[in-house]
Amino acid sequence: MRRVLALAVSLSVAAGVVVPRPAAAGPESKYVEEDDDAKAEPMLAALLSKATTPKAALDLAKALRGRKARGDRKKDRETLDVVGPDGKTRPLTWILPTKYAAGKPAGVMVWLHGAVRQPAPGGGAGEAAMFRPVVDDLGMIVVGPSTYDGVEWGHPACRALVQHALRLVKTSFSVDEDRVYVCGDSDGGRGTYATLETAATFVAAAVPVIGAPGPVTRYVNLRNVPWFAINGDQDSIFEIGRVREQVEAMKAAGFDLQWKVVEGGGHDPRFFLRFADEVRTFLKAHVRDPLPKRVEVCVDPSAGEGATAFPANTMRWLRLEEAGASERNATFDDAGAVRSGLPRAEATRDGNRIVVRTNGVQRVTVLLSEAMVDLGKEVTVVVNDVVLHRGKVEPDARVVLEEGRRFLDRRLVFVARLTLDVDAPPVGDAPPAGK
Repeated sequence: MRRVLALAVSLSVAAGVVVPRPAAAGPESKYVEEDDDAKAEPMLAALLSKATTPKAALDLAKALRGRKARGDRKKDRETLDVVGPDGKTRPLTWILPTKYAAGKPAGVMVWLHGAVRQPAPGGGAGEAAMFRPVVDDLGMIVVGPSTYDGVEWGHPACRALVQHALRLVKTSFSVDEDRVYVCGDSDGGRGTYATLETAATFVAAAVPVIGAPGPVTRYVNLRNVPWFAINGDQDSIFEIGRVREQVEAMKAAGFDLQWKVVEGGGHDPRFFLRFADEVRTFLKAHVRDPLPKRVEVCVDPSAGEGATAFPANTMRWLRLEEAGASERNATFDDAGAVRSGLPRAEATRDGNRIVVRTNGVQRVTVLLSEAMVDLGKEVTVVVNDVVLHRGKVEPDARVVLEEGRRFLDRRLVFVARLTLDVDAPPVGDAPPAGK
C-alpha cells in the first residue's frame, strides 16, 4: 500500500533522551500505527488470515474504534526532531494542557508559526507556548511544528510534517479526533489555508490570524471546514483590500466563514490572545462530523508529488481515485473563490442511496461505514446520473485495516469501499431521490 507519509523520525528530546512507549494493545493497532510499509505487510497478511468473514471484519472495525494510545508520555512538554522528505530536519513541539487527564480524550490545536524565513530551528516551540493559554481551558494538546529558511507551510515537506505531528499525538495520547483544529499567524495564517487544501479530512475548524489564502487553488477542499479569520485593517503585510477580495470570494463560494476585521489593527499575531474569548467560543461550537451527509474534494495535479494521493485526494468518505478526461461529467456552478477546471467530486448520502457528481475524474471511491448505510440492504451508488452500483456490500477485513492505517482515526473506520469507473456501463436506471 502506497504511503504518502514517509518520514524518517529522530525522537530527540531536549535532553537527548527518548521516552519509551509501551507496545500497542493489539495486533490490529500495531498494524495501523506502523509507518514502515515493509514491516506492515506481514502484519496485514497475518491479520487477514484470521479475519475471513464479514463478522470478523466488523470485529476488527470495533477494535480499531476502541484503539487506545500506546501509552502517555511522561513529560508535559517535548520537542522532537523530524527528518522530512526533503532531507531537512525540522522540530515539532507538543505541550499538554494544565488539566490533562491520561485516558480522557483531549482536543488538539496545531499551531503554525509565522516568520517562516527565520533561521533554524524555526518558531514552533515559542509560538506554541505563547498561544497555548487561549485553549488551555478547553483542555487541548498544543502541537507546534517548525519550519525555517523560507520553506512555507504549503511545501510538501511541511504538509508531511503536519501529518506526522497528528499521527504522533494520536498514538501518544488519548485524542478526541473530532476536536482537532489548525490555527496560525502571518505565514502560519496563510499556512492554515494551505494546510487544509490537503488535510481538511482530519480537521474540525480553522482559525487563521493576520493571514490570507494566498496561492491556494483547491478551495473546494477548504469548503468542508468552518473558518474564523482575524485581520487588521492596517496590516502592512497582508493588505486588507486584497484579503477582503479573497474573503468575499470565499463567502460567495458558500464557505462557513466568520471574518473579524480589527479597526486600526496592524500585523499583530496577538489578536489570537486579544480575542481569546471569541476564539474559544468558535472552537467550542465546532466539532467535526466524521461522516457528514455531503462531502466534496478536488485535486490539483499541477501541485507536484502527493497532490493526487492520500490525504490530498480524500474527504472523509469520498476519494478521488484517478483524475483524467471522462465521457460523463457533471456541471458545477462555480462561484467566488472556487477555481473551475480542477478534477473534482461531490457526494451526498441519504440512507442507502449515495449520489456522486464528478468532473475531470475517471475513478472514484466511496468508503462505507455501518454508521452510514444499512449493510443488510442494497446500497445504490449513482455517479453523474448513472447507477454504477446496486447491491449488498459485505464488510471486508482488508478494507478495515488498510483504510485504518491510512486514516489512523478512530472515528473514520470503514468496513467496505466501492471503487467505480465513472464511464462504466450502468447497472440499472437511477432510482428516484429518497429511494
